[in-house]
Parts: sequence; C-alpha cells; structure tokens
Amino acid sequence: MSSRPARAANLARNQAAQDGRAERWRPARDALWSLLDRHVAPGAAVAVVGAGNAHDLPLTRLLARAGSVDLIDLSTGPSRRALKREPPALRARGRALRADVTNGVADAIVTAVRRGRVPRPVEAPRGPIGGGRYDVMVGDLFYSQLLYPALLDAGLSPHRTRAALDAYGQGLCDAVVARMHASAEVVVHVHDRLGWWDGNAPSAPLEAFISGEASLADEPGPRGCDIDGALARCGQRAIHRALWRWPFAENVDYLVEAVVAVSVLAVTETGARARA
Repeated sequence: MSSRPARAANLARNQAAQDGRAERWRPARDALWSLLDRHVAPGAAVAVVGAGNAHDLPLTRLLARAGSVDLIDLSTGPSRRALKREPPALRARGRALRADVTNGVADAIVTAVRRGRVPRPVEAPRGPIGGGRYDVMVGDLFYSQLLYPALLDAGLSPHRTRAALDAYGQGLCDAVVARMHASAEVVVHVHDRLGWWDGNAPSAPLEAFISGEASLADEPGPRGCDIDGALARCGQRAIHRALWRWPFAENVDYLVEAVVAVSVLAVTETGARARA
C-alpha cells in the first residue's frame, strides 16, 4: 500500500481515463462554460483545482477568454497533455501546476484509518493555492474524491468507510474550501451531487432535479463534502447556482451542482455601493 494513499488513488483514476470520454462529456463542458461565461472576465487570472485530463473542462474557450489559466492537480502530466491538445496560439496562456490542496492531510487520515488508528491532529491546509491570487478559481469535481477513493482502495468495509467519511471528511472539505477562497476573489465549486447507476437511484429522475420538480434538499449528498455548510463556516456566500447532467460512463450519470461563491463582506460592500 502506498505511503501516500489519497494521492495514489486519485492518480490511478486519472490514468484510467476511458476512450471516448472527452466526446461523451461534451454536454457537461458546454454546461460549465455557460456558467463560467458569466463570471470569467476577459484577461482574468483563472485556476482550476482538480483539472486532471481536462476532459470535463471547456479548456479552449477558457484559454481564449482568460489572460492565464493554471491547471492544478496532484500530477502535472495529464494537464500538460491537455494543454498540448490546444491551439498553439492559446496554449501559452495555460500551465500545469502540481499541488496537493490538503497539504498531505488526506494521506495522513487514510493511513491512520486503514491501520485502525485515530488520526493524530494535523495542521489544516492553509495559504494560497498555486500561483497566488486569482480572479476566479474552479474546484473541478474533486470534493467527493478527497478521501473516498483511497478508503475504497484500502479494502475497508462499507461501515468503516462511512465512519471515516463522517468523522473526517467534512473537516477536510471545510479546510480546502477555505483555502480556495483565500486564493481567489470568486470560487466556482463544481461537485457531483447525486449519482445514478445499477443498484443506486435517488428518489426522482435526474431531469426532475434539473427542472425543479424534485428538490435537492430532500437528498443526502456524498458523505463529508457539504459545500454549502463549508461556505457558511468560512464566511462565503453563494451568488449563483447551476445544475446539469454529467454522463460519466455508460449507464452511469451524475447530477452536477455548481455553486459560485464570494465572501459575505464582498456581497455586503457591493450592496452598499448599489444603495449609495
């Protein structure tokens, strides 16, 4: 077993990308661009955390709009290959950066849990991510992957996995969300809110949640990654939301929820200026 199990589990999944995935995910890229189009100004400094292979990112459109785009992940290889697929005129605006946004905390938690121990207190991640201050940072579908893949690969029982996520997942998610908001003016949190596959089905069809016929408030999300709770605890406020279908694989769909958030202070100051 790796000494860095969370890192190893996520890198293995990046390397196992299925053929045809980029084409299958085109609708999800279009949906994400519809959101980013409203929040990324021309020339903006943008970062994407969890960029990986960038198959779910509207990377060409993002590079064309932004002044710079940092693709941040546990390894630079997949993101470098993604940039090489881009037109040469746009490629220079992007760069791949290696970073663990948990500062090794996820690895420490999983290592302790698989050994049957209580994780020792560890320093929560802090400080800016990547190159420093960004105008917009995107969290790209990594929140539910902070601990779960490594716990799954460790062969733990479902009971132990759930217990570990309940005990440590939300605290880690809170710290990462706070760190992202310390790195950017606007943060777009993109996460897999619900999933449909053989043996797993929420209370209503995916389309019912997108249309508003069914409420997400009635459905538990992935354990240990409540984005709204994390935002409230670090003084951030959601200003825009969007939902779309992510056709992950054959017979596997996810409902993606994207939450655009800024600091409560920024919202208050904007309102004060508007009233002046």
